[in-house]
Amino acid sequence: MMATYAIGDIHGCEESLRALVKKINPSPKDTLWFCGDIVNRGPSSLDCIRFIKSLKNKIVCVLGNHDIYLLAIASGVIKPPKNNESLNQVLNSKDNDEIINWLRFLPLMHIENKTILVHAGLLPNWEPIQIYKLANKISSNLKSHYWKEFLFELWGNSPGLWTNKLKGAQRNTLVVNGLTRIRFLKSNGEMDFTNKLSPKENKMNLFPWFLFPNRLSKDYKVIFGHWSSLGLIIRPNLISLDTGCVWGGMLTAVRVEDNKIYSQKAID
Repeated sequence: MMATYAIGDIHGCEESLRALVKKINPSPKDTLWFCGDIVNRGPSSLDCIRFIKSLKNKIVCVLGNHDIYLLAIASGVIKPPKNNESLNQVLNSKDNDEIINWLRFLPLMHIENKTILVHAGLLPNWEPIQIYKLANKISSNLKSHYWKEFLFELWGNSPGLWTNKLKGAQRNTLVVNGLTRIRFLKSNGEMDFTNKLSPKENKMNLFPWFLFPNRLSKDYKVIFGHWSSLGLIIRPNLISLDTGCVWGGMLTAVRVEDNKIYSQKAID
């Protein structure tokens, strides 16, 4: 029987990733999902990408905010980091162009059998199919020959409040930030990018995106990463998989069909 395994944020922890995949021991017919943030912070961003590309399984990987950060550096939208060895490995590699092209062809969101794979989350007033179509339009632009100019238009924190009246670059920026950076929302539904604490530690009047009232994606199973201070959550319609491997925690995977958990202690 074919299975799908979703893996949380890797952040350049290649040895931990290899060990986790060995524990999962997927058959050639199984599918591996990745929640994004393959790169940055950890020691081996380049080897992580090469390892994922080398896997014989079907791969579905969504872009995370750190993956987009790497694309922004490669495109000239922002200056290269001086002391970021993990990203500089990628930028200075002999297969740099191939890797950057592979990254920019990754989707922002994946839907399959009422299950959503996304890096960070969904705004509560987003109807999943509607936002999936918008995400695919953005992905089409990232795949195009003018992807660098398009990425320049995406860069920024605003707007943070969704309305169906948003158009063009403003709408695209909000969609990307929502899918790859969301954690907390203000009471009016606006995204707050300043607070990275866990919901228990949060002293401000903020809501975790998945607890906001009347969330339109509640009938889907949403699998996401991004929020290491939140940790592992397993609920019928919500799975949080960033368990802080790069901070010395765990790299975690879930078998999508039955929510079986696979964990690997950080070894990088």
